[in-house]
Amino acid sequence: MRLERLKNNGIPALKLNPLQQKMKVQVSEKVKKEVYQFEEVDCSICNSSEKILIGGKDRYGLYFPVNACRDCGLVYTSPRMTQAAYEEFYNTEYRKLYSGVETATEVFFENQKKKGKHIFNFFKGHELLKNDTKYILEVGCGAGGIIDYFRDQGFEVKGIDLGKEYVNYGKEKHGLNLETATLADLSNERKPDIIIYSHILEHILDVNKEIELIKQFIKKNTLVYIEVPGIKEIHKNYEANILRYLQNAHTFHFTLDSLINLMNKHGFELVEGNQFVKSIFKFTGVVKGAVNDFSSVINYIDQTEKRRIFHPFTPNAIKRNTKNIILNLLDKSGTRGFARQLKEKIKGR
Repeated sequence: MRLERLKNNGIPALKLNPLQQKMKVQVSEKVKKEVYQFEEVDCSICNSSEKILIGGKDRYGLYFPVNACRDCGLVYTSPRMTQAAYEEFYNTEYRKLYSGVETATEVFFENQKKKGKHIFNFFKGHELLKNDTKYILEVGCGAGGIIDYFRDQGFEVKGIDLGKEYVNYGKEKHGLNLETATLADLSNERKPDIIIYSHILEHILDVNKEIELIKQFIKKNTLVYIEVPGIKEIHKNYEANILRYLQNAHTFHFTLDSLINLMNKHGFELVEGNQFVKSIFKFTGVVKGAVNDFSSVINYIDQTEKRRIFHPFTPNAIKRNTKNIILNLLDKSGTRGFARQLKEKIKGR
């Protein structure tokens, strides 16, 4: 094992609320009793079985073997839950474990809407919102907050998701055009100008099948937006701690390079992208072989693990920790709501 502290000892890296603790125990019991079955898989990009084990648990302290492919560098989970196990997990435990709440809330919706603004600005900043860009389809839309922002900008939108409660929330509370479905369930669908996959592709077991399916729903100028949590951004977004990044719902852990490798395999070309990972692809039909990212990603993981010790003393970490201490004190004194209202009043002056 590359990182010994990632041995599967059941200890979480996050502070879990009571609902999350309950879900963790529930998932662990299902794994122990083999209700959740696992399967060994090879690399989805180059089909190689040559890999090294990086770690054996996720941030919740759940069984989670993560590997890096020696032949192309893709970081992926194996053994992983079977399709049947994942479907039950998503239907019963995933959202509660991830968000710590029972159902969709307005806070969740507004956070999605903020993501929608960031995605909109990513397109706009690269001058990729043309006058003929009118219809946007989001796969894995949750409650629909992302496409609600696009709707506010004058676009026609549609979202699909398997979470019925979240879909109903967006439909009933915000009047969005949402459907409980997968891309494969849609028929005679109007071809969109933009397809959005925001933090979805890393959850899909058969990514090759999904990307081939995308081809059936695109036209000549369709742009495919893919956002995934970039494993090379751990030092920025996860306090230089890979354990805060890893979660059992993710079957793939992309760098921009490994995502490009995957999309190139299916004839898609990168238009814009960064290591966050935010990326935009278009279909050209030109198939390219994979570039090996193994040395780069392993070196990054090793170096970030060393930096983890010093991360709490960096300026950004000190600023964030100070903010958290203040917020905790406000919570304990019962004045956080008043402080927030005061801040909004000052802003409005």
